[in-house]
Amino acid sequence: MTLTRARVLAALAGGLAGATGSALRAQPLAAVRIGTSLSDPFLEPFYAQEQGFFTNGGLAAEVQPLSNGSATMAAVLGGALDVGNTDLIQVANAYNRGADVGVIAAGAIYDANRPTISLCVNKTSPYMTAKDLEGRTIAIPNLKSTGGVAISEWLARSNADLTKIKFFEMLFSEMGAALAAGRVAAALDGEPFLTDAKNDIRRIADPYDYVAKNFYTGVWCAKRTWLNANVMTAKSVAGALYSTARWANAHQSDSAVIAARLTKLDVQNVRSFVRNTFATSLEARYAQPLLDLAFKYKVIDRATTARDLFWSAPA
Repeated sequence: MTLTRARVLAALAGGLAGATGSALRAQPLAAVRIGTSLSDPFLEPFYAQEQGFFTNGGLAAEVQPLSNGSATMAAVLGGALDVGNTDLIQVANAYNRGADVGVIAAGAIYDANRPTISLCVNKTSPYMTAKDLEGRTIAIPNLKSTGGVAISEWLARSNADLTKIKFFEMLFSEMGAALAAGRVAAALDGEPFLTDAKNDIRRIADPYDYVAKNFYTGVWCAKRTWLNANVMTAKSVAGALYSTARWANAHQSDSAVIAARLTKLDVQNVRSFVRNTFATSLEARYAQPLLDLAFKYKVIDRATTARDLFWSAPA
């Protein structure tokens, strides 16, 4: 081959490579609808939007705020969302009843050394112990969720009579006012609302410690039919969420600016509270303890193996 011919072939190859790269860059972004709640453990999609992790992963994500995990699960199963964040109890109950659902990624992970959610009473309340709450009402964000299971285990280990205690479903944002008015005796409050109400409430327990020292407080789920039909998009969503998790864990001061805007709290206040840590992988050891405890308290229908809930791409 002559030198001139080699140069021509090289130029053609370069041109083809450039054209291929341009074609790849010109491909439309994959649309995906994602739902989550507006509190600290669930804000990853909003961070991902602002930091470009969805776009970098080839995704055109529409993020919708919802009130709680039950609303998110209903929206996913009803087809209003493609992906949503809820807790493992919601996923297990849906799966055990034959629903078309699977977990694609882990969300926030509880760390007993840095609790971000606590059982609280009004600052002037006489209630100090689990026994004191017998005959009273406790507010939790969702009746069949991690909060109720964790509190039940704390109450049981503290020798309180569970049959004498009622749970009432309430949004985090409403709990401070409910405690002040005496409508509930105690409330499971989480950040950022926990710190925002610090002058008016008193923590009496960290019930999540009674589940495990570390466990997933939220997971990202979707219908398996959607996942199997959109494998690359599903993998891109999980990848973008984990990239976001690594960024958020390392840039809590920056993410506080976004969190403050979304939750309408002062940014310095947000920076002052203990922030949630986000998982960067999906592992059964951080899922199974909650599932086992949920079955113990009959919050899920039957004993459930975490790996059965995890989606994997078809071969």
